[in-house]
Amino acid sequence: MGLRLRAAVVALISTTLLSPTVQAVDLGSVLADQANLTTFRGLVKNMVESILKYHILKKAIDMPSIVKGDSIWAPTMLADRNFSTVTGGQHLILTKQPGGEVVLTSGFATRGTVVTEDLAFDDGLVQVIDSVMRVPETLDATARGAYTDLTAFVGALYAAGLYDEVAGWKDVTIFAPRNAAFQQLAGTFSRMDEADLRRVLRYHVVPGRVSHVWELRNASTLATADGSGDGTEVAVTRHTNFIYVNSAEIVQADVLIANGVIHLVDNVLNPRRPDARPDVELTTAQPPVFTPLGTATATGSDVPTPFATHLPCTGTLEENCQATSSQATGGPTGTSGGAASSNAGGALPRCTGLTGAGVGIGLAVGAVMAGL
Repeated sequence: MGLRLRAAVVALISTTLLSPTVQAVDLGSVLADQANLTTFRGLVKNMVESILKYHILKKAIDMPSIVKGDSIWAPTMLADRNFSTVTGGQHLILTKQPGGEVVLTSGFATRGTVVTEDLAFDDGLVQVIDSVMRVPETLDATARGAYTDLTAFVGALYAAGLYDEVAGWKDVTIFAPRNAAFQQLAGTFSRMDEADLRRVLRYHVVPGRVSHVWELRNASTLATADGSGDGTEVAVTRHTNFIYVNSAEIVQADVLIANGVIHLVDNVLNPRRPDARPDVELTTAQPPVFTPLGTATATGSDVPTPFATHLPCTGTLEENCQATSSQATGGPTGTSGGAASSNAGGALPRCTGLTGAGVGIGLAVGAVMAGL
């Protein structure tokens, strides 16, 4: 494994290695989550190469070249289909903050800061970071573990029998309505048959294309997976700092998953209303493009989260399953425990400083070259 990885690095004309500091590589916290060392060894065997590859960018990127306020989507060497189906390698996001520091965002909203920049070696640059980046995972795992505002959308995919299909596509862009959008239309969805639900959900998925937020151009259109009628495309509208898909506003952009990217939106898209556009003069949220039925409030906060009971139980212990079931009750569509806000990624992490930076470089580069 080590020789293959080393050969792949050498084959690149230039590259960037991301090296966590020794503080970031906290073996104790990793082991604390494992039942025993045998389990840990198995995880290491299956994961370490993918993690290392995810820390190697395909080209050399010097930090001064990133403009303050801008982001770069950098393809990595991680292209193993067991971990990613993004063409050209799974991505990391590098963002330069107003103060000049560069923050990296990976799967599960895991972030890290570059603490030592542009250390040159024969094949490129090393950037020392204060956190280990997390390989993006499936849509289901991401919804459960980091972005719980996706609970209703993922549950709806399971309810409609579409989850495996969508999770199996490569290079997808998903415009996923947040929980409140589904709650707002809880009565409508309770009366919707499976065929209509499948069409609505497919209208939120753009297959064969990973579109990051800055690639969504004003007045552009994207072909969705819904091919059953006129509503097969969604339209992008940009106004000042706001971005809309049809009339739904993007409230959380660029959530990394194993097979593409998710943008959370504040309304459910309607394939029978492909002409819906935002009223940019409104000072409140755009109205839904479905007819709300039942007693849901304008925000949907007074009703259970639809489709939460359709999420499969993933707990290995019976009490975990019981806990999930107890949180998802109250009517045919069910509810889930408190949904997180759309900025589920949280605050940026504090820098851990330069202590141990040299050891961190040794861990990363040594692991690659020595064949861990």
